[in-house]
Amino acid sequence: MAQNIGGSHVEGGSRVSQVNLNAISERLLRDRPRSEVSGTSSPLRAANTPSEHRSIDLNHNGHTASGTPSNMMNPPVQGRHFHPDASIVLVGIRASGKRSLGLIAATALGRRFITEDHYFQTLNGLSRHDYLKVHGSEQFHRQDVETSRRMLEDNRHKCVIECGLGSLTGSLQDYLRQYCQTNPVIFVLRDMDHIKTLLSLDDRSAKLLEIGNYTHRKCSNFEYYNLEDESTDAQLDTDIPDRTSPNYSFKLKNAQADFSWFVRSISGSTSSPSNIVSPFSMEVPVERRTYTHALLVRLSDFVACRIDFSALESAGDVLEIVVDEWLQSSPNALSKMVAIARRALKLPILLSVSNANFLASHNETYLAVLRHGLRLGIEYVSVDLDLDEHKLTQLIAGKGHTKIVGNHIEISPTANGWKDSKWHLLYKRALSSRVDVVRFLSAPASRHANQTLSWFLEELNDLYEAQPVISAFNLGPLGRTSQMMNSVLTSVTHPALTQSQTTGQDHLRPVLSSRDIVAALFDSYVFDSLDFYIVGANVSGSLSPPMHNAAYACLGLRHHYSTMNIKSWSDVRALANKDTLGGLSIVQPYKVKIVPDIGALSVHARAIGAVNTIVPLRANVAGVVPPLQIQAQERNRAGRIMGWFGENTDYIGIMTCVNRSLSPRNVVQPRSTALVIGAGGMARAAVYAMLQLGCKNIFVYNRTIAHTRAIVAHFNEWARSQTNGQGPAFAQDPVRAIDSLAESWPLSFSLPTVVVSCVTHELLDGNPGADFELPDSWIQSPTGGVVVEMAYMTKETPLIKQMKEYRKMTNTPWVLVDGIETLIEQAVTQFETMTGRKAPKRCMADAVNNSLRQNFSYMIDGEEFFS
Repeated sequence: MAQNIGGSHVEGGSRVSQVNLNAISERLLRDRPRSEVSGTSSPLRAANTPSEHRSIDLNHNGHTASGTPSNMMNPPVQGRHFHPDASIVLVGIRASGKRSLGLIAATALGRRFITEDHYFQTLNGLSRHDYLKVHGSEQFHRQDVETSRRMLEDNRHKCVIECGLGSLTGSLQDYLRQYCQTNPVIFVLRDMDHIKTLLSLDDRSAKLLEIGNYTHRKCSNFEYYNLEDESTDAQLDTDIPDRTSPNYSFKLKNAQADFSWFVRSISGSTSSPSNIVSPFSMEVPVERRTYTHALLVRLSDFVACRIDFSALESAGDVLEIVVDEWLQSSPNALSKMVAIARRALKLPILLSVSNANFLASHNETYLAVLRHGLRLGIEYVSVDLDLDEHKLTQLIAGKGHTKIVGNHIEISPTANGWKDSKWHLLYKRALSSRVDVVRFLSAPASRHANQTLSWFLEELNDLYEAQPVISAFNLGPLGRTSQMMNSVLTSVTHPALTQSQTTGQDHLRPVLSSRDIVAALFDSYVFDSLDFYIVGANVSGSLSPPMHNAAYACLGLRHHYSTMNIKSWSDVRALANKDTLGGLSIVQPYKVKIVPDIGALSVHARAIGAVNTIVPLRANVAGVVPPLQIQAQERNRAGRIMGWFGENTDYIGIMTCVNRSLSPRNVVQPRSTALVIGAGGMARAAVYAMLQLGCKNIFVYNRTIAHTRAIVAHFNEWARSQTNGQGPAFAQDPVRAIDSLAESWPLSFSLPTVVVSCVTHELLDGNPGADFELPDSWIQSPTGGVVVEMAYMTKETPLIKQMKEYRKMTNTPWVLVDGIETLIEQAVTQFETMTGRKAPKRCMADAVNNSLRQNFSYMIDGEEFFS
């Protein structure tokens, strides 16, 4: 892309001097841009400029078109393992969104946020704009670079740092390259047309700035494409450029979720400790689950706008992006594709290169693609096992938290097929290279190759004790049997994917969808049709059956979910006599009562002291109950039930809704306060959700004081048992009781910015639940907050009505979350716990909303209820 030559930057034949960049910098200082607020843009179009046609086409037998991308795609930065507290640096041109993203990152990681503008003024006594006026251009640029160096040097740990336009200078880029050896430096990229509009740039200035911007790839080790954001709430969709306004946050909901995940991922803080991850959770890595599928899409199809990611929900467990061309615009296209896919699908990504067997030994472009994938923090990168040993070692050394898939595709197998000694040599190479996953694919000459593949896998199992996870299957229609039975990362397609024109490698394209394979597993009796129920005192009107049954139909699971009113736990014991019972959703009043009867609990369910999801533990043919890890792999299969595994997904639904609804001004801080109303199983989940969000000041109110005291004592005892590696996790008891609505809010605590009401308001035994409203003095938070109303069968509870009126009267930005939203979030996790399959959330939400539209409502004492 760009090379540094004699102090100037060269990109696609254009020459940009430092003088030009300095002039643009000075103009941007004088004419401050509008606020860096994300909006929306379309995918990249196919290249249409002459320079962009200098390409590497990875489709046609490895042969390349004229020219190659420059070594800008191979920046010298390799290391991606850092101290957990290493400061994160953001570089990029103005209006790329660094300041907004920096605030998001600092909030997500609990770090200080340092901006270059503020640091410059603190150090030099003048703003950058005023310094330029007083001291002139030459002295300003010298001081700007020196200030940036000092800012970076003095804040190497526990910070997020935003670099200004000084990062375009050669001297600071040299320093940043060294900084990359110890710290993550993220190049923030954004749609240039949007930046041009924000900064009111003419065409020439925009082009020069864009060309200079790409030199940031030389001095960074990560890259993030800052997508425009359409997440604004309709009721608050106003143009509010003031970053201190509470309403500003509503412009950035998607960006907040995306970048928070990204910085946690590259710093290694996304994964929960292995000792608390349930084997039934989707947090278990994809390669450790069974019958997982990689949905294959191509970069060229994305550039040509042939992919609608919104139509691909739950179409696989991993998104496999195949790079099949490498134009000068391809690095940007790949960065944007990854960003869009992550936002739309919430799936891990596997990066592959088309025709990698040939390119691995013939073309540096192959390595450039893989290195770019590592820069994007992609979860899995596929590396050909025929790659030169030195290059393979280098790639693995610089992988950071990315997992390496050792890959080999055999296009023309020998007559021996899977019995060829070559496969064993490749497997030994994978073992010695310490790749994370081995993936072998072969184009079969006949269906007999599926049988010899089974023989090969059994032989590997007999010969090697310590084995990486292996994925192996035959390609094309002849390999469908092996594709069905392969348990890890089988390539799949989807009906919504429009196939591009023939490339000469159609035999490499998947022929089955994930739904096809799931159907085949039922047809082959690998999976069994199971019955699931929601049980409780009164569940006849539950919305759970429409959600779960719609999800089964979407994924091809031949299960059925229905309601069952029960009078005691003995009714559940009777259900357990059916070998085809798949799992139960538990509602009041059994969430706490049944805990002593559950043989195995997740760490979270045990901490909460309540369950809302139980999964059968079955005996094998020998009558032995396998460990939980094996039980999790055997889901979707019938068998004799010997016990139960209990989980609580209510807390996840509450935590997810609160987390995405909190504005940056209300993000959980040491003084943040939450209020939970109720003391039953749902209230316990709400308190735990607040603790998981980091809230250390939680108040509980319930009409029955004894129940309030019990829940407070339970969680304070749990909190005292927690450590953070350096001592107690909580300096004092985090949960407190508030006995009466007549009490004033305690003066030594901030007013609550999170309120979760778990008061039953639905009909129970023919009687409506309790009415509840908050005292006006408790909702006076000047920055508003979030109110979650867990009751969902009441059209508008008194609390929601109160908060709407208060919000309208005071214009305070309280976000109101109804019970339907939390119901869907907890049901998604519940579905995944029960089936082990990625839940189709949009499908489940549509089912709930359709059901509500079809239901009739009725009035009791002037209040409207859903049937």
